[in-house]
Amino acid sequence: MIAHKFTKSKKLLIIISFIVSLLSLRFGWFLYFNAPTNQTAEKGIVDLRHVTLKEDKVIFLNGEWLFYPSKFIIDDSGVNNEQQYIQVPGNWREKMESLEGSAIGYGSYRLKILLPNQEETIYGIKLEGFGSFASIYVNGKLVNSENLANKSPIEKIKKQGPMTAIFSSKAKEIDLIIQVSNYDSFNSGGLKDSVHFGLQSAITKGATFSESLQLLVSVIFFLHGFYALSIFFLGRGQYEKELFYFSFLLILNGFIILIDDNVLLDLPIKNALYIKLLIVLLIGLLLLTLKFINELYKIKSSVSNVLYVLFIPISLTLLTTSALHYTPMKLIVIIYGIFIATQLIVPTISAIVKGNIDGIFILFYLICFISNGIWGTAIKILVVNIPYYPFDYFISIIVIALLLIRRHINVIRLNNEQYEKLVRLDVQKDIFLANTSHELRNPLHGILNITQTLLESESSQLTKKSKENLELLLQIGNRMAFTLNDLLDINQLEEGQIQLNQKTLNIYSVTSGVIDMIQFIKNTKKVEIISEIPALFPPVYADESRLVQIVFNLLHNAVKFTHEGSITINAIHDDRVATIFISDTGIGMSENEIERIFLRYERFEKTTTTGIGLGLNIAKQLIELHGGTITVRSVEDKGTTLSFTLPLAINTNVSIEKEVSATDVDSLTKNSLDTTEKQLTDDEQRVMLSSNILIVDDDPINLKVISSILGGLYNIHTVTSGVEALKMIENGNWDIIISDVMMPKMSGYELCKEIRKRFTIVELPVLLLTARTQPIDVYTGFLAGANDYVSKPTNALELKARVQSLLAQNQAIKEQLRLEAAYLQAQIKPHFLFNTLNTISSLGELNPSRMTDLLIEFGNYLQKSFSTDNIKNLIPIEEELDLVHSYLFIESERFGDRLEVSWDLDELKGILIPPLSIQTIVENALNHGILKKTEGGIVVISVKNYENYHVVSVEDNGVGMTVSQVETILLRTNKHEHGIGIPNTNHRLKRIFGGGIQIESQLDKGTIVSFCIPKQLPDLLQQSIDD
Repeated sequence: MIAHKFTKSKKLLIIISFIVSLLSLRFGWFLYFNAPTNQTAEKGIVDLRHVTLKEDKVIFLNGEWLFYPSKFIIDDSGVNNEQQYIQVPGNWREKMESLEGSAIGYGSYRLKILLPNQEETIYGIKLEGFGSFASIYVNGKLVNSENLANKSPIEKIKKQGPMTAIFSSKAKEIDLIIQVSNYDSFNSGGLKDSVHFGLQSAITKGATFSESLQLLVSVIFFLHGFYALSIFFLGRGQYEKELFYFSFLLILNGFIILIDDNVLLDLPIKNALYIKLLIVLLIGLLLLTLKFINELYKIKSSVSNVLYVLFIPISLTLLTTSALHYTPMKLIVIIYGIFIATQLIVPTISAIVKGNIDGIFILFYLICFISNGIWGTAIKILVVNIPYYPFDYFISIIVIALLLIRRHINVIRLNNEQYEKLVRLDVQKDIFLANTSHELRNPLHGILNITQTLLESESSQLTKKSKENLELLLQIGNRMAFTLNDLLDINQLEEGQIQLNQKTLNIYSVTSGVIDMIQFIKNTKKVEIISEIPALFPPVYADESRLVQIVFNLLHNAVKFTHEGSITINAIHDDRVATIFISDTGIGMSENEIERIFLRYERFEKTTTTGIGLGLNIAKQLIELHGGTITVRSVEDKGTTLSFTLPLAINTNVSIEKEVSATDVDSLTKNSLDTTEKQLTDDEQRVMLSSNILIVDDDPINLKVISSILGGLYNIHTVTSGVEALKMIENGNWDIIISDVMMPKMSGYELCKEIRKRFTIVELPVLLLTARTQPIDVYTGFLAGANDYVSKPTNALELKARVQSLLAQNQAIKEQLRLEAAYLQAQIKPHFLFNTLNTISSLGELNPSRMTDLLIEFGNYLQKSFSTDNIKNLIPIEEELDLVHSYLFIESERFGDRLEVSWDLDELKGILIPPLSIQTIVENALNHGILKKTEGGIVVISVKNYENYHVVSVEDNGVGMTVSQVETILLRTNKHEHGIGIPNTNHRLKRIFGGGIQIESQLDKGTIVSFCIPKQLPDLLQQSIDD
């Protein structure tokens, strides 16, 4: 509320002026309706012979009436000198108590009305605000039919409100007798209000006017009340509680007006209960006013809280109290009402003193409320007698309405100021977020890189808990990187910096690639993502990078709100537009959430996932940049369907431009490579020309571009799908795979994962081509097992440099494997030589013949170990087994019965294997298996022929290995425990044959080590055997 500077005198003048105006209206109403033709009755007679009865004026039959206590009379019969005189209007309490000993009872009022000589006329009599039972007789005839008086208490419900009787008479005198009983009242009775007399038209006109005013005021209150209540509920919490209480205040006031005065709504209850209920409702109205003011001023009052709590017990007690205890209970209610009034007036005056002009409006309302109460009481206790007065109610509504309007204007003004401020802050916020995002990206990537490096390089030394913490750190960091990129995109969209590079795209390929990206971030959710887009769906005209971003954001949103079930992608098209649907079986959205789903920074509470609510907003803006639209349909707890449109690539000029672009790239790349090729050494050129590169892309133009860049340097082979690529990999010896990410049927991510099932990241490098270089795209590629990536459109120099780098690494790995193979035998351990020579020396004395055989085998072993054939890729298996035989012969002589050797060999002719492969496995079986047992054991070497392959296996019954030992024995990081032999052999086998060593082992039972040799070697492999 707004404070204004008013002097005390000015405030006082405003308040006094309002009170004077209110009193002036009331007195003006009183003077207009108070009958000037009132005639006073004396000794039971009123003389109207000189009075002209008018159709719009009534006469109040006030004065001295005859009264017959405890008697019902109709005429003069049975009447004696027992009559008394009594003032009307007036309470018969004193008269009845003095004559009968109790104010409760019955009696008859009698008045003779003298009329001028005239023809038969229709008259009317009205008992205003009559609370007792009465029978009205005119000249001995009963003229009313309701609320008839009775001589004893009976269970009878009285019709509330004024009583009216219409009759006709042509007599000069009217003998009016009114029988009254008050068994349903509290110690009061008789004709407590003026008796109205006049022509029928005057009586009915006055009644109709009063009732119409009362109904009008009541309807106004109800309409305003329901209007305020509707605003409160339709505002959905935007409006304060004061409006809620004000609406009920109006509705309750309207209801009280209906059941008071003329009683337009007659409740079917006894008169005593009716009076109590009216008092309770009036107190409730006062209490509701207090609640309204407390909410308006934000007052927290313990006294008010006590008054709220006391309302129900006081009301119930009053409603159920007997006539005997009514008076003390009524006194308690009055005191209770005074406390409420105090709580109303004190904060209002306090607010006015503090300069709050709103308090003046509240004070005006209270003055109207008090004025209406005082005048109503005055009418009921017979001080005044006027028709229904509506202006206190009207003015009270007006002042509160003015207050609320004023507050609403202030709120609008404040909202406008805050809106302008928020707009400025929003611009500043966007600038701040953009700058912050730029500043945070580099350190964040540094953190991620260091964490990734630590996780990879120190993996064997980290505890399981530490690994989990580092992986969690990577996950959180990648989420943050994703958020930073969203913030940068929003800033670019705001500034119109995003330029689309639209071209013909296969939507099937794009969705397949994005699905693979999503698979890496949906964690353990049991959600199946299904693409039902046909592979031959017409191409769309869009920016590939932005289309990937759109589909990714929409799918990511679907995954967030789908805890289990499925997400389906489908598409339809017409002549010019494609419509893509993404439907999920998630938690769905309400109508209110649907309206807000595309708003920036909008997040819902239904999910525990993180995010700042930018994904859908970015997707919507990017779709609109493409000339499309996005819509949403959702049902709570059933799922959501998001659909967006994109233009179809129906313009043939698009393809032509693309061809021209490809030709330009081709010529540019050829020119750009000339200088770099001249810088290569002869050895480098020889290695490059012997390198086999497989390029995978569903776009023939991209295949042509990449082939033109690399074609003069390497052996290039191209395929158009991941499935074809896998077949080529199975049948060839490749040095590097270059694959597009977005491809139909099998994306580049999926292809990469399939390759990694057979080849490690160092055995067969994979270079991915991606339209986007966002961290999520790159991270997904690395998770799938890619070595590197190149962004599209492809830069020739960058592609060539990255290919050369990967090939150099690959060549270094090849050379390392060859050197390690040679080193295997070069590293004959001194203690092996020493022990063998000791054995020869011992046999020289004990068994010269065995010594001679041992010398021959030892010489053969040394000759095979240092043979230059060991650096070849493949040798005949007979040569390898000859070396193994010599080694086992020497060890058998050394360990005697502790070592038993068994051979199980099929036909060996034509089988080629890497040198030192079986020997390494046998040596490992002896040193780390059999000979670690005191009693020794048996080793079985077998070569079995099958239809398409040979199986070489070495089995021992040594100490065996645990599962964790089996998992780590093939790692190159395990050099210290098992040497380099087993990992080196495994890598060479996988590189040459496409499959490595298989190990089956049980602790304390033994181990089986085997590998497969295909009978038919691929052409590319046959060419590279002697490289």
